[in-house]
Amino acid sequence: MIVPGTALSGTVRLPPEDERHIFSALRMREGQKLVLCDGNGREALCVLTAGHEAAVLETFASRGEPDIPVHLYPSLAKGERFEWMLQKAAELGAVSVTPVLSQRCVAGLPSAEKQTRCRRILRSAAEQSGRGIVPELRNALSFQDAVYIAQGLRLFCYEEERTVSLRTAFDPRASEIAVLTGPEGGYTPEEAEFAAQNGWQSVTLGNTILRCETAPLMVLSAVRVLTMQ
Repeated sequence: MIVPGTALSGTVRLPPEDERHIFSALRMREGQKLVLCDGNGREALCVLTAGHEAAVLETFASRGEPDIPVHLYPSLAKGERFEWMLQKAAELGAVSVTPVLSQRCVAGLPSAEKQTRCRRILRSAAEQSGRGIVPELRNALSFQDAVYIAQGLRLFCYEEERTVSLRTAFDPRASEIAVLTGPEGGYTPEEAEFAAQNGWQSVTLGNTILRCETAPLMVLSAVRVLTMQ
């Protein structure tokens, strides 16, 4: 269970929402053990004590984080498709997700209420899959700003690319990876040219056309496979 901002030492006072989940939903009791995470890559084996607190027995680095951090820059999608993508991205190891307003986006900027819901989805999925952090949902950017801001190995997933595959473009020495994926109507040639002029590597995701919510997940899965020992 992830309890962001908690110092994992001594006795941990459980936040009210987590306390209810542990003792009511999970029906755990005093003396039982559980693992808490601070949301920054540290975990602690704890034992539940009287007063609905948790005593820390030992701490250790999270084992649920990828070797190379991947930052997603997916174009905004309508309805539940974006939320579904967030859930699976958290499970597959994304470190951050930055929604992007590209030219052919049909979805508008998310409301404050939707952003709150999306962050809950990310946290729940991160906890369920044993992550050491909750992926960060960042503020939406224009396509141009996303191109300028992203760092590391920058992969531009483009349906018109025919030569360079993910495997070819992948560099195991990269300190981090940024991934741009397009909207339902794809990227415009002008956007592809702009990305290339600013150091992004255009890559193909294969001969089939993937839905906008599927493409980021394919990249995350591929990176996980390529970094497995």
